[in-house]
Amino acid sequence: MLNVETEDGATGADLRQVLFGEHDPAVGFDDVLSSLYIQVLRPLCWTGLLQMDRNESVRSTQRSVFTKTPLWRAVLRLETDCIVSGATRH
Repeated sequence: MLNVETEDGATGADLRQVLFGEHDPAVGFDDVLSSLYIQVLRPLCWTGLLQMDRNESVRSTQRSVFTKTPLWRAVLRLETDCIVSGATRH
């Protein structure tokens, strides 16, 4: 689902919700989002497949926006490509 969700950009919180469900704030620290970032999102950013845009005032994975890069489209052919609508470009 990363292929679909990150086409126009998705926050870490959006990705966490789509993949694993809503975080219960009463629990405190979101270890699921932390693991998603450390084990999946960060390596995809390091390899140049995803871009992470952070709001300068907030250093939070939850609010950072993850977007596919042109490299993603050039090197990956995925089953979900047929349901990805073209990215909105302004």
